[in-house]
Amino acid sequence: GSLPAEYTGGLGTDGVRALRDFVEDGGTLVALDSAARFAIEQLALPVRDALDGVEPGEFYCPGSILKVRTNPSSPLAHGLPEELPIWFQSSPAFDTDAGTVAASYTDDEPLLSGWLSGGERLRGRAALVDMPLGRGRVVLVGFRPQYRAQSRVTYPVLLNALYLSAAER
Repeated sequence: GSLPAEYTGGLGTDGVRALRDFVEDGGTLVALDSAARFAIEQLALPVRDALDGVEPGEFYCPGSILKVRTNPSSPLAHGLPEELPIWFQSSPAFDTDAGTVAASYTDDEPLLSGWLSGGERLRGRAALVDMPLGRGRVVLVGFRPQYRAQSRVTYPVLLNALYLSAAER
């Protein structure tokens, strides 16, 4: 109760509608980490978080460095190494047959440093997706590219998404 009502409560129905209109009219929405779950649900994207509803006993990654393989044909992966270390902290992993997968988990062990239980649940899942919506796009980043300013190698993911927002479709 210490903030004015207009600054609390989230986007609401009108805000989600405005966000959808923005993207469908040619805008770009970049959703980082758990914000991707909001975009998937609220914009009814044809993507599923493969870790949604999975119990901690089956999959647990409280904050670790994992590796993904980038797709060099995607502009989102421009300038990134083929194997990219990412910061994963209770993040989503995507199943999709639509859009372009710019980075994904391989079939081998993704853990580079930290703790990961149930890592096989990540096999073949997408970590970075460019999803068209109307004349625009939603970039789903299933990790934290800007985490504590420590992961300079993943900053290009965020910058590429921003640069791509100015590109003509």
